[in-house]
Amino acid sequence: MPKSYREDSTDASFDEAVEDDEADALVDVSIDASNLDLESMPTRSSKPKRPRRAATTPKPRQTKRSKPSSQVGGVLHKRAKTDEDDPIFLCSGVIPPWQTLPYQILLDIFLRASHPLLDESRSARNDSVKWLVHIALLCRSFHEPALAALYHCPPLLPAYKSHVLLSLLARPQESLSMNYSSKIKQLHVEVEPVLIYKSGPYGYFDISQLIAKTPRLHTVRLYHKDDYTVGIPPWHIVQSKWTYPDSLFSAIENRGVTLRSWDWNSRFLETDELIEMMVNMHSERAFQGLKELKLLHFDNSNDETSAVKEAGLLESLDMLPDLQRLDFIESSLVSGEILTNLPSTLHSLTLNNCDRLWSSDLTVYLSLHGTNLRELSLSHNRHLSMSFIQNLAQCCENLEVFKMDLSMHDASSYHDVEPHFEDLLVQSEVPTWPVKLREIELTQLRKWDDATAEVFFTSLVNVAPKLRDLRRLVISAILKVGWRDRATFRERWIGLLEKVFLRRSKPPDHNLRSLQKRSLKPTTLITRNDPDELDVGIENSRKSTADSGPSTFSKRQSTRLAHQKSIETDDAASGSSLVGTPHLEAVKMQGMCDVVNIRIDNQRPTELQFNENDFLDDELSGDEDWAGDDF
Repeated sequence: MPKSYREDSTDASFDEAVEDDEADALVDVSIDASNLDLESMPTRSSKPKRPRRAATTPKPRQTKRSKPSSQVGGVLHKRAKTDEDDPIFLCSGVIPPWQTLPYQILLDIFLRASHPLLDESRSARNDSVKWLVHIALLCRSFHEPALAALYHCPPLLPAYKSHVLLSLLARPQESLSMNYSSKIKQLHVEVEPVLIYKSGPYGYFDISQLIAKTPRLHTVRLYHKDDYTVGIPPWHIVQSKWTYPDSLFSAIENRGVTLRSWDWNSRFLETDELIEMMVNMHSERAFQGLKELKLLHFDNSNDETSAVKEAGLLESLDMLPDLQRLDFIESSLVSGEILTNLPSTLHSLTLNNCDRLWSSDLTVYLSLHGTNLRELSLSHNRHLSMSFIQNLAQCCENLEVFKMDLSMHDASSYHDVEPHFEDLLVQSEVPTWPVKLREIELTQLRKWDDATAEVFFTSLVNVAPKLRDLRRLVISAILKVGWRDRATFRERWIGLLEKVFLRRSKPPDHNLRSLQKRSLKPTTLITRNDPDELDVGIENSRKSTADSGPSTFSKRQSTRLAHQKSIETDDAASGSSLVGTPHLEAVKMQGMCDVVNIRIDNQRPTELQFNENDFLDDELSGDEDWAGDDF
């Protein structure tokens, strides 16, 4: 075989370098602070030149017959594929001194831009992990805040990364570029791959050793990937091989950790035993400061022991004086008795797929403890109607976020996806809305008639002037009426709700940049007594306006006036199209919502709603026209 003089490609080495950067992110990222600067960018290392070889006479190439340019069935003049997703970025060319921002501001920016670092439903890392590593290597000022954002809640997947992190924390922190152990505030651990199985030569991972080296830890989440699957019957939930070890709680207590957020999952321990453990652990000092608590899969498989389990659950919750957020996920144990005796300190309550929850139970709870609620989220509760909403404003005067999802999920064989109440609302139950609401999201409202739906939407329009803080309004409703009546109803109410709630003026464009300074030209004062000079001044001003570009005051003013006229024209047109709406003359506008998404149809309730854009090709155009040259 003749010797080849082809040079090796450097693409593979570049990919390996990027992977090494990501792998070393959980080990150590040491940077020479004296040599780093914002303007200094990494350069490619110079390679020694290869010795020049003697030129050889090339072999004569064999001539081949040229193929016809047009193949049978091919496109003659194919259009160039254009990418419309990348808009042209216009800026003034001025880069702000980001490196001069304080540490806490940079940390907050990186946290908001990168988190979450893990996609827990897929058990995979997000691209923001590698982005934080590159940001840490960009500038001396970005080094510590970027790594602090990475280690704030370190991604422990793949499983061997947890062992690498533990070995990093075991090293003397004084010898490293920063104290990594003090940066870890939260631990989100997927039990199945990290704690149950071995990680190759690393062996099993002990989470108690990791907690013992994190003095500023305040949040621990031990979750299972199947927790994100909604609608699994309790008898189909497979009990995990892992359970809560005593060494875990000993490490938390010995380290002096004060927890602020914790999850109890009945997938890791039977409900009876788990409630007994909760009663014992909530009395410990580490759990006394809990502010957020999530309870998953607390089932009520045996009616004879339900009273004992409810009493134990309420006892464990009463031991938490600072509890502000409580989430019940897939918990059939939740009933009216539990709701009535919940702590009055709650600011947020989430009830997700609780089968023993009725509207009357929620009405009693809101009348007793609804004053302090700021957020109420109700999703996939089969027996829960909206009858409680007629007293919502009186019972929850401080409510800011109200979400309700009536889509049902059932993974069993009979696949029951219908709610088990007769009517969502009756016509006499007029909804009331708290005036401090910032967000309203109601999904798949169904089992009502058009008269009740009209009462519902009318209540929103009437209270619109009082909802000054409302910024997001999302409602999807299902009406089973004739298609003509539904089309008339949709045209009338969607237009009216958008007219009343949607923001009138567009928010400032975040892509705009500061304009460059123009040289100030001397201006001449013109008196009103000389019309000739007035004409000359006007002509000069027009010329200067045309020469100064789009950033002059006169053009901006004319654009603003044209925009105001277009808004007035649209308002007049929309008002004329809604003449049939009752009491339109007395309607007052709110006009402060950034998002108003109203959907009224008769589709079957599904988890994903598709429209025309989901079935279009990525290319700008479809098949080319046939030119007749295929034969």
